Parts: sequence; C-alpha cells; structure tokens
Amino acid sequence: MPTTKKKLSILNLFLILITLLAVGTAAYLWFQKGSHSSTIKEPEEPEVTSPVFLTLKPFTISVPVSEEHIDINKMLYFGIVLRVANENQKTVLLDYLPEVRSDVLLLTSKQYVNNLKQEKGKIDLQEQIKIALSRQYDAKHLVKIDEVLFTDFIIR
Repeated sequence: MPTTKKKLSILNLFLILITLLAVGTAAYLWFQKGSHSSTIKEPEEPEVTSPVFLTLKPFTISVPVSEEHIDINKMLYFGIVLRVANENQKTVLLDYLPEVRSDVLLLTSKQYVNNLKQEKGKIDLQEQIKIALSRQYDAKHLVKIDEVLFTDFIIR
C-alpha cells in the first residue's frame, strides 16, 4: 500500500502543476488582450488643414444707381479674398488671374448701387462671384470656390 500513496501524491502534484500552468497562461493572455485593445480603441486625430486664401487686388468700378436712373453712376471700390480647397486650386486661379479679374469686373458692373447698399445685395454678389469663378479653367483644372469674402467695400 505504500506505493499507491506515492503514486497518488505524484499524480496530485502533476495535476496541481497543470492547473497552475493553465491559470497562469489564461491570466497572461487576458492581460495581453486588455493592453492591446486599449491601444486600438484610442481615436485617431483627423488631419487638420489650414484654409487656403487668394487675395485679389481691389477693384474700382462705376455702377449705376438703379434701374430707373441708369445714367447716374457711383463709384464702387471693393476688395475680395477667395477661399479655395487647396494650393493647387490657388495656383490655377493665379495662372488664370486676368480671366478671374475680368469675370469679377463684368459681373459687378451689372449690379446697382441701391441693391449693393443692402446686406442682401452684398450676399447675392458674393454668391454670384462664387458661382462664376467655380468652373473648369482648362481641360485639367476644375476650381471650386468655397467662399468669397469682402475685405473692402466703399460706395461713393
């Protein structure tokens, strides 16, 4: 009988070692999964790009007072800044600057002073400039103006 007790104690020792090994492995894997998932869950910061602006030289235009008094003109002096999506679009606008300035001059010369004295008239002019300049300048370059900003606006 002494040999069976020895076999039982060796068997018990063997089972205890296997249990300890299994518990240790499970704990190790649980901690590894916890630390790995915490690094994955951190949100990535979106890339922030700064706005791209193109400042045009100020314009001076003679515009009629109203539809009824088309022969009476006032002087309009205004400066604008164009906001575009990226530097490539700014470069295209600079390459086609004579066309850009011409489009703005022609569009503005069709306005009436009485309309431009009101905020709605200025906002309408901004929108018209934005639409007129957002176009295909050549086969490769499409420009979209995000915003037209007035920097100067004087009516005399």
